[in-house]
Amino acid sequence: MELAVDVQRLCKNYGSLRAVDNVSFRVEKGTSFGLLGLNGAGKTTTFKMMVSLIRPDSGTALVAGYDVVKEPMKVRTHIGYVAENPAFYPRMTTLETLHYICKLLNVPVNEAPQRIDSVLEMVGLMDKKNAYVGGYSRGMRHRLGLAQALLSEPKVLFLDEPTLGLDPLGAKNMRELIVRLRQENELTVLMSSHVLPEVESICDVVGIFDHGHLVAMDTIANLRSILSDSMNLELLLAKPNDKLVQALRLIPGVNQVEANGLRMDINTVKNIELRPLIMQEALNNNAQVIAFGLKESSLEDILLRLVQNELA
Repeated sequence: MELAVDVQRLCKNYGSLRAVDNVSFRVEKGTSFGLLGLNGAGKTTTFKMMVSLIRPDSGTALVAGYDVVKEPMKVRTHIGYVAENPAFYPRMTTLETLHYICKLLNVPVNEAPQRIDSVLEMVGLMDKKNAYVGGYSRGMRHRLGLAQALLSEPKVLFLDEPTLGLDPLGAKNMRELIVRLRQENELTVLMSSHVLPEVESICDVVGIFDHGHLVAMDTIANLRSILSDSMNLELLLAKPNDKLVQALRLIPGVNQVEANGLRMDINTVKNIELRPLIMQEALNNNAQVIAFGLKESSLEDILLRLVQNELA
């Protein structure tokens, strides 16, 4: 297994507050990893240490094979970083902005035009070459932020709230762009986001932070399986049926039945298959079933349950 990121026992203190407490994880090359947690959980501090913006107090972090403390400049030449709110000089054009960034990155002068055209094509801003950045919409600034992050031809791409403030269409376009760039360029992607469906659509693995600790790290599917000691089922009817609600509540192994108009949410024990029995009761009570199936726990359910368990 080739690693893109290897974090071991990372710690960061702010006075008496330990913001990050002995955090360890590894991210395999070519995968995508999401950092999740409530405000103040420690994910942003961890993020900033990995991109060498702040120094850890102890522990190690290797990014693209380089130590963030001992070799910060080498780390920066092998990563791309898109901040939460990308900021640029408003009176510079797109082309001027990216040429300026190429100089900061020490991109050879003869390579800069080709790299700029390549990243603008990737993010869909080729027709905005001569437009002033001050006239950009928020969505266009995010795309330009992604373009500047790709100029270094990074091995690891760090995204901090990549769709913050975007409208639904802009957020969808940004998600699709990130997924496409990752596939086409074999990038390793690490992202921090509060938009959980976004993380679910982009990330292979998630790490959940709480009070400076990494309390869980796994695929979303595995977290669902491990954390759930029950099953959630959804039954959709053509019309309400109170008799069925009462009948289902009497089935051994059914924990809870909640009727909400035409929909019933049924929680059952996990180790007994009750779906055939539930369907039989629906037939016995003349229920007109439109749909019936498993309702998976959302990433939000998983996050809140882990945080609540940690608090308990």
